[in-house]
Amino acid sequence: MAYEIKNPDFKKSPLTGMTRTHWVQAAKYLVDGVLQHIQSVDDPIVIPKQSEVCYPLPDEPKHRYQAAEFEGLARTFMAAAPVIAEDPSAESNGINLRDYYARQILLATDPESSRYVGSITDFFERYQKIQYQQTVEGGALAVGLMQCREQIWEQYTNAEKQQVADLLSDWGHGQTIGHNWRFFNVLMLTFLKVNGFEINEVVLKDHLQHLMAQYTGDGWYSDDPCYDFYNPWGYHFYGPLWCRWYGYEHEPELAAIIEQRNREFIVNWPRFYSRDGKQLMWGRSLIYRFGCSAALGAHFLMNDPVLNPGFARRLASGNMLQFMTRDDLYVNGVPCLGYYGPFDPLVQFYSCAASPFWIAKIFVALALPADSPFWTAEENEGFWPELGDRIETVDLEGPGIQIINRGESGVTEILTGKVPQHMPYYNQLFFNTEYCYEDINPEGSNPVNYSLSDGLTEGFRLPLTIGFNKFENGVMYRTLNMKAPGGANSLLGYVVNKGIEKIDLADIVIPGGVIRVDRVRLPLTNCLHLGHFALPHLEGTSAAVQIGTVEGYKTISAAVDGRKVAMTAVLGWESLQAAVHHGKNAEADESTIIYAEREDTERYGGMEILITVMLHRQDNGDWTDDELMPIRAFKVLDWAPSGQPCGVRLELKDGRSFVIDYGNVEGNLRG
Repeated sequence: MAYEIKNPDFKKSPLTGMTRTHWVQAAKYLVDGVLQHIQSVDDPIVIPKQSEVCYPLPDEPKHRYQAAEFEGLARTFMAAAPVIAEDPSAESNGINLRDYYARQILLATDPESSRYVGSITDFFERYQKIQYQQTVEGGALAVGLMQCREQIWEQYTNAEKQQVADLLSDWGHGQTIGHNWRFFNVLMLTFLKVNGFEINEVVLKDHLQHLMAQYTGDGWYSDDPCYDFYNPWGYHFYGPLWCRWYGYEHEPELAAIIEQRNREFIVNWPRFYSRDGKQLMWGRSLIYRFGCSAALGAHFLMNDPVLNPGFARRLASGNMLQFMTRDDLYVNGVPCLGYYGPFDPLVQFYSCAASPFWIAKIFVALALPADSPFWTAEENEGFWPELGDRIETVDLEGPGIQIINRGESGVTEILTGKVPQHMPYYNQLFFNTEYCYEDINPEGSNPVNYSLSDGLTEGFRLPLTIGFNKFENGVMYRTLNMKAPGGANSLLGYVVNKGIEKIDLADIVIPGGVIRVDRVRLPLTNCLHLGHFALPHLEGTSAAVQIGTVEGYKTISAAVDGRKVAMTAVLGWESLQAAVHHGKNAEADESTIIYAEREDTERYGGMEILITVMLHRQDNGDWTDDELMPIRAFKVLDWAPSGQPCGVRLELKDGRSFVIDYGNVEGNLRG
């Protein structure tokens, strides 16, 4: 059964009804789902395995089974800790939460217990590998212990504290991975330090230095090498915690740096949400869902927060409700391995049944006192009312991201330009808060992307990476690297170097969509598809597809209730088609994709320009001819002003004009 708001307060929170009290109730609701399977304070948290592809697998070593049990304890503790701090007498399934988690932490850290979760020092000696999930969960444990420090940590005897500290020290001083994982070591070592235990100061400094060196600008850190939700639920969650726990008092210079970068990040982070608080389905670890809103509350741990508190709470509450109010979120009473319902393509090698409880990071906001502006301010919609029906774009050079906020629909999109990952949840052409990700379809027609078949690999493949070129005169320029993974390939019995296989992108934002002006640099014969957003067949209802023409140009549209997409093939495409996919979509078993197709049978036939209009709407209305074909005139230039081949001069019906010039693209590419 889904979470329901009891006695909503629409005076303080006119948009969601959620106040601080409701946030505590939401955290408790998640914990209740876990403890319904627990009979006594000695029972471990063992969430039934939901997928055959999640860890631990049958042939994996013992430390993976220990990690899965520890993950269940540490991650659910991040939801339970604020409940315990609010009410130490709180119970679930007749069990006192404070007593339960205090007992479970001692069992997990006791080397003599059968429930011991293991020492990384011992693991390394036995298995000779660096990465152990216990490091991650040790960081979560430190967060939970600090949030209910008085109710659990201070109630331990000195011997019990030493037992917990010994294992935290082992994990905190142990080897780690050189990206956001360093913050887990920072949290554990800082927890020990503020509680009077000795640590290696050089190790702590090393982690902090390397984390800060990942900064790329506009508030964003490269998570070696990605840009994704690990910024809001990682860097801008752990950084404010560290400042509050230790940095402000003892290392004010570094705390000031973290705060300034947090300020640069947070002023634009609300623009990544839709007007009603929906998040983008973008990047890895999507089973963590509304964990991305952790940064909204964590920002108010900073000394000088700059974000509108009523807007911050409105977005975080809306994001939480996006998921928690859906019945399909829950399997065995807990959030499932998926997005809305179960969806195996989102399960990664580090996912287990308890992994979705990363969402509990959002409850760091409950560490804020009841009189914090985050809780007392009236909910509001921030910049959206002033936006009206207009479109605003924000260009972030650091991560190479363009944000598009569409006032007419309340929808948000992003275009990403620094994508080193050959994964569809990173390398879509753009992401939209109303449309879900689909898994790769080797037969082509992949949504929101180019799919290439050139005989060098079986079937169709997606771009390998995306490189950022530039923002210029209202246009975002990027380049798709279409090479097959692995470099050179065998063709006709011998190894060849395929050379350049790229598509240069130019995106022009228009009301309800985008005009694509893309330059194809593919030297081999090939077939190319360009897909639009996938439309899920909700409740088994197929999408209605229509094919037509406007001003002599081919058009295609598809619609389900409340969502509609359209494409106009302006230049370079041979046909517009629709395909039904099975088992690919995160919302439904079936989905419809509309896509453009063209085939090049000439090995060296010259570069091509593809011009496409791609529209979407979140109602059941129709488009006018001018919306379907917003271009008044265009001309392909043999040579652009920069000297690049194949520029394009465009004149739009709204009066705007553009000269598409990819410029010194090879010198500009950043990814």
